[in-house]
Amino acid sequence: MTILLLRQPSPDPLPVPAQLAGHAVHCQDCATLPALLQCLRQARESQPAWVLIETGAAEPAQWAAHGRALCAALEALPAPYIEMAANDDDGLDAHLHPLHAPVARVVCSSGREDACRLSLAIAARRLQTVVGSA
Repeated sequence: MTILLLRQPSPDPLPVPAQLAGHAVHCQDCATLPALLQCLRQARESQPAWVLIETGAAEPAQWAAHGRALCAALEALPAPYIEMAANDDDGLDAHLHPLHAPVARVVCSSGREDACRLSLAIAARRLQTVVGSA
């Protein structure tokens, strides 16, 4: 099983371990809402154990154009997800209000690396809990 990190492209990529709690970590860059939609649809097919989603700022017109499809893609995710955002206004939940809400929403003003580190720690802890109870 894998952990899928959907991240914003950056000249300074997030430091991500190759494995976490015995699961491979795979990263995909999703720069726009349509790209995020495509990544979420691919996640439905690849069946990761967890999905970590780094959201970015988008214009209201983008949310209007892609919001319904994004919400449906979140609802169809086969795995729990954690949302990472730089501020409350950029979050998926703030725009979409999906029924399949994130397990955690990490808003970290100290930077992307801290948000990623905390999100990975939450996923690792949850994966260890599942393994320990099996």
